[in-house]
Amino acid sequence: MSPSNGGAAPSSDKGKSSLGAFLWKLRKRRIIETLAAFIGGGWLLLEFVHWLLVDHYHFPEKSIDITFVTILGALLCTLIWRWFSGREKPRKLKPELFLVPLVLLITLGLDLNLLVHLKEPESETFPAAKWKNSIAVLPFIDMSPQKDQEYFCDGLTEELINRLSNVRELRVPARTSTFFFKGKEQDIREIGRKLDVNTVLEGSVRRAGNELRITAQLINIADGYHLWSQTYDRELQDIFAIQDEIALAIADRLEISLLSGEKGRMTKHPTENKEAYDLYLKGRYFWYQRTSEGFAKSLEYYQKALEKDPSYALAYVGIADTYLQMGWYDVISSDLTRQKARPFIEKALHIDDHLAAAHSSAAILLGDFEFDFDGAEKEYRKALALDPGYLHAHHWYSLFLSSQGRYTEAIQEIQKALSLDPLSLLAHTASGGIYYDSGQYDLAIEALKKPLELAPNFYVPRIWLALVYAQKQMYADAIRELERAEEQTLGKSTLVTAFRGRIYAVSGKKEEAEAIINNLVQKSKEIYVSPWMIAVAFAELGKVPEASEWLESAVQTKDHWLVYVKTGPMFDILRKIPRAQELLKKIRFR
Repeated sequence: MSPSNGGAAPSSDKGKSSLGAFLWKLRKRRIIETLAAFIGGGWLLLEFVHWLLVDHYHFPEKSIDITFVTILGALLCTLIWRWFSGREKPRKLKPELFLVPLVLLITLGLDLNLLVHLKEPESETFPAAKWKNSIAVLPFIDMSPQKDQEYFCDGLTEELINRLSNVRELRVPARTSTFFFKGKEQDIREIGRKLDVNTVLEGSVRRAGNELRITAQLINIADGYHLWSQTYDRELQDIFAIQDEIALAIADRLEISLLSGEKGRMTKHPTENKEAYDLYLKGRYFWYQRTSEGFAKSLEYYQKALEKDPSYALAYVGIADTYLQMGWYDVISSDLTRQKARPFIEKALHIDDHLAAAHSSAAILLGDFEFDFDGAEKEYRKALALDPGYLHAHHWYSLFLSSQGRYTEAIQEIQKALSLDPLSLLAHTASGGIYYDSGQYDLAIEALKKPLELAPNFYVPRIWLALVYAQKQMYADAIRELERAEEQTLGKSTLVTAFRGRIYAVSGKKEEAEAIINNLVQKSKEIYVSPWMIAVAFAELGKVPEASEWLESAVQTKDHWLVYVKTGPMFDILRKIPRAQELLKKIRFR
């Protein structure tokens, strides 16, 4: 009997090709099984990291890269070891003994590099170099005899901005940035430089009854020449047709090829009722004032718009957003905000489930007032999927991410908002607030000074500046900012007053702090005052029983400030109260 080949390779006299010998070696050294195991197991591991850790628990996106590099390194090491150690002839040199450590070192180096840059922001969604075409729509000027059409001019401007924003090839700075130049005499080239645009659209409106004269002109920033101009003499009922003509003329003049669906979105009308549209513009005009009186007027006009057109989805969103803003600014309680806003959001979504503004409003309600953070995340993502250029969604989503402690994502999101609206006072303020929450106080100060340079009478950034200064123990600066904010709000903002009481307490001015807080407690019997803010102030004074009592009230009413309880330094003092942890379990924070 001839001896068995055992583990030896098939001999050439059996006619085995070199390819056959190679495949035989792969089988013998179990290379194929190793590859199959790593491909299957690696895929499962990557899916686990992606869907559970990144999507559900919000680990950084680079966790997927680290996992992939580690799997690839382990695969190479295993293959090298199996290939070289599978040789049967005695060897003086064993390559696997230095190749495996080398691969391990390279893998470790790549993983460490990814870990070091784990929290670096990703590249901007809207890099300046990407935009071949860009346009700023400046506020149209009211040329009417009675000078009573400011709201109409502002609404026309905003409507054109919204329509042009639907063109992906076109960069269009948002309303806040262009309205910065309203009523100001400024060189057109300087405007172009500040907004980083190539062209500017400006115009005027003359309205007498139902008669309209609208002029519009497109100007090239580089040389100041007119690229296009047109005058429209029409009746009010033709306003939507005029808007369509202007938007399409600009796209044509800039030689922009409209993608499928873009023309439809540009010429889509949220209502066909001209009276309803006119009333909606008035509501929008007062909503932007961000005052108690403005909110009341806004609600009045939105309601009148719905009387004219009960299917006007944007008017329902307008009412919901007004109540949400009133809740944010502590004009009304969080309980009342929930009760008032929800039915209008539901109605808007029932009418038009593809309305990004309605999904964004739903996200605020879920995240800030109902503490359904998973639901809020889904709504924000849906809003941005429907309209990637929707400024308010980027802005509000960044604040939501910050409240969840996801600061890197929050900064990325607010940078997207600022790329759309570079002069936005609220977006710059939000940026400073996010840096404050994440403990980057110097960056916070730098960001919060920008809106004050643009509008010194805008009080909101002064609140955040005061908080930052207090963290840096710059108490005199903190008090100065809050005193200015109180002057600018005429002492009507309980939010500003509450923060002032807290800063006085932190800085050692106990008597002044106690007087302010006791005054707020008395006011809370007549108007709404956030119980959470009173709890913080009492805690800073060292009055734990009073702080616990007001904290319990905040939990019972689901005060919207509770979303920040686990993040940011603002409420560190409350986290130290033993009763706080027990109470906060009732909220079911994830």
